[in-house]
Amino acid sequence: MVHRQWSYTLTMKTFRKTLALVFAIAFVTSAVLAVLLFNLDRRAFTAETYQRAFAREDFYNQLPRLMAQAITASGTDTSQLPIIMQGMSTEAWEGFIRTLLPPDVLKTMGDDVLNSTFAYLNRQSDSVSLNLAPVKTSMVSESGTQAVLSLFAALPNCTLDQIAQITFDLLAGGQIEFCNPPAELLPMLKPVIQGQMQFAASMIPETLTLATAPLQNDPREKLEAARLIMRLSLLLPIMLLLTLTALAVRSLSDWLNWWGVSFLTAGLIIFVLGIIGAPIFQLILEGILARQMAGYLPNFLLDFTGDFAAAMVRALLLPILWQGLVLLIIGGGMAGVGYFMKK
Repeated sequence: MVHRQWSYTLTMKTFRKTLALVFAIAFVTSAVLAVLLFNLDRRAFTAETYQRAFAREDFYNQLPRLMAQAITASGTDTSQLPIIMQGMSTEAWEGFIRTLLPPDVLKTMGDDVLNSTFAYLNRQSDSVSLNLAPVKTSMVSESGTQAVLSLFAALPNCTLDQIAQITFDLLAGGQIEFCNPPAELLPMLKPVIQGQMQFAASMIPETLTLATAPLQNDPREKLEAARLIMRLSLLLPIMLLLTLTALAVRSLSDWLNWWGVSFLTAGLIIFVLGIIGAPIFQLILEGILARQMAGYLPNFLLDFTGDFAAAMVRALLLPILWQGLVLLIIGGGMAGVGYFMKK
């Protein structure tokens, strides 16, 4: 009878330890995943993350090309613009925009787009918009005139007959035949260009809407649900750790050893991922963004899914590295104390 009771007790003890080991492994796995998801939620949905990264990746310098493609691809009405700007190619628009908007203005506009995009994703607004006030200001300034003159410079040189006709049209107020005029005619052309640019600027709206939320089946609802899961992901490892404690902990040294080894293992994995995980994370995130972000981002930003993924990885790795190191130190300290207590 005593032997049977002892055997039963031993069997139950072994069963509890085996089950506790299963919960310890589950805790480590869920803790690693929870740390990744929690940091992704905190870092991936703020404009500041991408502003710093895009400054390094020359994103702002590519805005003129993107804007030029958007103008030509969307069939934007250019009838109110100066005649020389009507029917321009993508390359001509890009050169015009680069002359019109200096780098600091491009950066301001790019930051505004990112801020508007993430306000939209976070459901703080129902649209993504581009502030066109800097464009309007530049159009009526000297840089606007110079941008138009740069379009003239790309045309063939004027012949003598064309110069005579341009002079006559300027005096008579007629429509000018465009070519690259000599420098002597530029003082006469500038007032005409400035007048047309002022009129064109008055026809441009203050903001351009790049994306709007649909009235039904808003894709941001799925994103919001996914982010809620990310934020709640920390609850699972806590529940597993408490279950492990109930199963295996019978003394202070048991608690130190079980928690210490679990923290140590999870911290080591997280720390290693923080060091060498960049290529893996970037590949995974880029695939997710390529498949999913078409429903969230403005079309002209979809070409930058690789940059978005790289920015996310950079924002994730440093906090993950430090959090893994903290868990590693805490776990190592607990396991060490528990080992010496058993001794």
